[in-house]
Amino acid sequence: MNVRPSPEWVVHERVAQPEDLDPLLLRPTGRTDRLQVVVEHYVVGAGRCPGCGWPVARREECPSRQVAVCLLENRPLPVRLAHLVDVVPGARVGRDSAADREERRQAEDALPGLFEAPARAPERNTQ
Repeated sequence: MNVRPSPEWVVHERVAQPEDLDPLLLRPTGRTDRLQVVVEHYVVGAGRCPGCGWPVARREECPSRQVAVCLLENRPLPVRLAHLVDVVPGARVGRDSAADREERRQAEDALPGLFEAPARAPERNTQ
């Protein structure tokens, strides 16, 4: 027996759109701006994000905070935010090749920051 809930009982999960993200994330940013987004979108408990007003049950659910943490930790975006990869500079989905990583590093090193970026050594193959 295939039983589906009545349509009026189905709660549709809100999908984050580019306009829901912090404007700092929609342009190339350095670590300082990304940390600022993480701090401004910190939610202590359930409720609404103080930075963007996004309804959250846990602090990890604010899309701006999730994107900023992924950029800071050089991780791919979570599946529920993967559709924003073309909008957020530096965001990625899945694994990068060595050439992609080198290109991204050069772009990040060119961004203005508090300190000059140190010279990078070429990536070594450890296999």
